[in-house]
Amino acid sequence: MSGVSKIIINEESDDLRERMSQEKVLAKHERLHALYLLKSGKAKSITQAARILGRNRTTVQRWMVRYEQEGLKGLLILRPTGHRQAAIPPWAEAKLKARLQQPRGFFAQYGEIVQWLQSECGIIVNYWVVYDLVRRRWGAKPKSARPRNVNQDPDEVEHFVERLAETLRVSVKVAPDLHLRFWVEDESRFGLKPITRKRITARGVPPIAQHHWRFEWVWLYGFLEPLTGESFFFECSALEHQCFGMVLDAFSKTYGDNDMHIIQLDRSAVHRTPKLQMPSNVAFCFQPAYSPELNPIEQLWRELKGQLSNQYWFDLAELQREISHQVRQLTRASVRSLTQRYSLMEALDFAGMQPKPLTYSMLY
Repeated sequence: MSGVSKIIINEESDDLRERMSQEKVLAKHERLHALYLLKSGKAKSITQAARILGRNRTTVQRWMVRYEQEGLKGLLILRPTGHRQAAIPPWAEAKLKARLQQPRGFFAQYGEIVQWLQSECGIIVNYWVVYDLVRRRWGAKPKSARPRNVNQDPDEVEHFVERLAETLRVSVKVAPDLHLRFWVEDESRFGLKPITRKRITARGVPPIAQHHWRFEWVWLYGFLEPLTGESFFFECSALEHQCFGMVLDAFSKTYGDNDMHIIQLDRSAVHRTPKLQMPSNVAFCFQPAYSPELNPIEQLWRELKGQLSNQYWFDLAELQREISHQVRQLTRASVRSLTQRYSLMEALDFAGMQPKPLTYSMLY
C-alpha cells in the first residue's frame, strides 16, 4: 500500500486539541489525536505517532492518506468495514445466552455447548470458538451449584424480607421507647477433617492438601448485627437445646436488659423446643424452612472456613486456637460488608431501626 512520508496538516495544533476535547467518539478522537501529535511535533513521524496511540503504523498511515485526499472532514467519516461472518450467528448467541441465564444450569463443560449448538441450532463450530465466546467474552464459567432443598417454599423465600420488614416495623411502633436491635444467628461445625478449597499453583501442578479422616469437632454459635457489625461467638461441644440455652443466656447477659434483641434464625428443633428457657430481652424471628441462604451469617462461615482450609490440625486444641484467632481478627467493617445485604438493609430502614453506638464485645 502506498503511503505518505511527509504530510502537510492545515489545521492549527490548538484547534485540533480543542476538537479532541469535545469529541465523544473514540475512533474520531484517535484520528484527531494523530493529527495533533504530528502537527505539534510531539511525534516526529507516523511510526512514532502510531506507538503513542498504541496503533499499527499501517493504520495511522491509512488515516494520513485519507486526510491528504479528503481533508479533515473526510477523515472523520467512519465507514463500515467488511467483517467475516460470525461462526455463531446473533440469533444463536441470543438463544445460548438465554439458556445460560437459567440458574439450574444445563452445561457442565464447554464441549457440551458445542454439541448443543449442533443439535439445537444446526451450527457446527470449533471448541475454542465456543470457549472464546462463552468464557472470555461473556465471562460464563463452571461454578459449584448452591444446594437447595426440594421442600423449600419459593413463595415464602421470595416474600420473607417484606414480611420481616413489616414485623419489625410493627415491633418498633408497639414499643417506641424500647431500642430494638436486629441480629442473625446460626451454628457451624468445625472438625479435624481438613476443609478442601481451591489453590493457585503453576500450570500442570495439581495442588495437594494433607488429609486425615478424624471425627472430632466443635460447634461455633455466632450472632451478628448487620447494622453495626457487632458480633458475639460462643463455642460448644454439641448442637443441642441445652447448649443453645446456655449460649442464649450468655448473649442476653452480655448485652443487658436495656435493649430488646430480635434474632433471625432457622427452624431447627434446637431453636423451637419448648424446653428452651427464653431470656426476657430476646425474641426470635424464624426464616422459612430449608432456606439457609436467607441468613447473611452463612457468608461469614464460608469466609472463616476458607481461612481454615487445606490445613492439617494436630489435635482439636490446635484447631480451637486457630478458630479463636480468626474470630478475633474480625472487625465491624468486615462483618458489615458480609451481612449488609441490600434487601435486608432496606427492610431495617423501612422498620425505622437505627444503629446504636456500641463497644466491641465478644465472648469466646
